Amino acid sequence: MGVFRVCKRFTVESGHMLTGHPERCRFPHGHTRTVEVVLRGEALDANGMVLDFKALKKAVEPIVEAFDHSLAVQRGEPLLPELLRLCPEGVLVFDEPPTTEVIARHLFESIAEVLARGFEGPEGPDGEPLYRIAPGQATLERVRVWETPTSWAEYGLEG
Repeated sequence: MGVFRVCKRFTVESGHMLTGHPERCRFPHGHTRTVEVVLRGEALDANGMVLDFKALKKAVEPIVEAFDHSLAVQRGEPLLPELLRLCPEGVLVFDEPPTTEVIARHLFESIAEVLARGFEGPEGPDGEPLYRIAPGQATLERVRVWETPTSWAEYGLEG
């Protein structure tokens, strides 16, 4: 039996530094990252959708936007205290090197958590949520993060 897949793309300007890298990636640098969030569902709702793209955008956007105009840094980086002093809201701290693979896994785990518990957007004029994703309505299959136009990493379900 087949399944339906839907994908929502986001774009952020995101920096990182890979302290242990032997070349220039050890220095702070940035990327225009495209993040693809791919979900699957076995059934369609009453509107003929796996889920509403706008609901998916509203549920996922705050997670992805945390990376926009930020710098991902590994805990233990000697410059971290100074970076946090200068720009505490613009530094994301990771326990491992913040590679594109690690970022993809982080995004996957955060988005999967939102989908598992469900999401309701702001209330409309009738008092009902404008956007709703029921718990388990769709399964997050993978998150693909493009670091450059020719290079990406993804994290997702096996198979």
